[in-house]
Amino acid sequence: MIIKVKVPENKMSASIILEKAGDDDKVTPKEIVDALNEAGVKFGIDYDVINRICQNPEFFVPLQVAVGKEPKNGEDGRIEFVNFEKEKESDKKNIDFREFPTHKRIIVRKGQKIATVYEPTEGEDGINVFGEKIAGKVGNKVDIKLGNNVELKDNSIYSKVDGILIVDLNENFIDVGEVLEIKGDVDYSIGNIDFPGEVVITGDVKPGFVVRAKKDIKVEGIIEAATVISLEGNIIVSGIKGRDKGIVKCSEDLNVRFAENANLEAKNLIFKDLLNNCNVKVSESIISENGRGVIVGGEYIAGVKIEAEEIGSEIGIPTRLEVGIPPHLLEERKLLHTQIMLDKQNAEKLMKIVKQYKLLKEKKVDIPNDKKQLFVKATTTLLNIKEQLEKNKKDWMKLRK
Repeated sequence: MIIKVKVPENKMSASIILEKAGDDDKVTPKEIVDALNEAGVKFGIDYDVINRICQNPEFFVPLQVAVGKEPKNGEDGRIEFVNFEKEKESDKKNIDFREFPTHKRIIVRKGQKIATVYEPTEGEDGINVFGEKIAGKVGNKVDIKLGNNVELKDNSIYSKVDGILIVDLNENFIDVGEVLEIKGDVDYSIGNIDFPGEVVITGDVKPGFVVRAKKDIKVEGIIEAATVISLEGNIIVSGIKGRDKGIVKCSEDLNVRFAENANLEAKNLIFKDLLNNCNVKVSESIISENGRGVIVGGEYIAGVKIEAEEIGSEIGIPTRLEVGIPPHLLEERKLLHTQIMLDKQNAEKLMKIVKQYKLLKEKKVDIPNDKKQLFVKATTTLLNIKEQLEKNKKDWMKLRK
């Protein structure tokens, strides 16, 4: 029996071909293994297959009797983002459709973890039928492109600022923007906005919606019966139509071409054309930008000055102006006055109770213990109210100066 051993170029398998040398058509497992060893095949020999071949030999056809172990490549590196999923709106009993689209915007905070970067893993070595090692390849390293305001630290990506997360998964690009740009109107397709940076809106803010930002807000269109608030910045807007519902408020300057029937609060209000029937409170000044602005109807309170070409109307539309006292001090005065009046009323009621108690004691009436405790409590409360009343009166007089 002739046993030929065939090994392909990749050395990952070995086959035998049996050829009859005479009338003897038998072959033993030892003969096959010896032939393999003589050819250098040492690994992956399948002895079960060899036994079956010996029981039912086939001739002049290749019979695979050994297989190598293929190497395994390591896993590629990858990025795994933090799960930013909010509670599903469909799970809420009452849905505010102005809030519905906000899931499209992912807001991250300074120092917040955005994603984890996993390094590629080592490959697993293989071995061919000659017993030679075949090295497994290490996985490919993930190519990350970090944009603005993000940093990679200890295989994690963090935001360096408060802002909106911007991700391009095709390019593995990660960025946190400090400016939120809304191309178009703030309506049901956009939803309410609450952003820790700057907001730019190329359209209008539709009625009933809320835009709130930490920094500047710019609205190229109209604010219509909506609430727009900048906590630490300026607001620039083409026009405001408040319909007696709109509130526009900022800690710095409010710059507007015109405003109608709106509630406005700012450090300075700078307008170009018209303020019509507005309720305005500024800590410093209301100024017409070009000196030709008109103020008609409403109430205007400024801590420093009010400047306009025309104020009031010949047809008798009430226009009230107050200058010299910052609005927050006026508000304090009102609150103190209200508290003083309330304390006086309470003091009068408690005084009657205390007088009644003194009268009963003078008449030597036997007073139950629970009543005595009530009178004692009334006396203590009266003393506290009188003390607070005196303090509030002094504070109120200081604010009048």
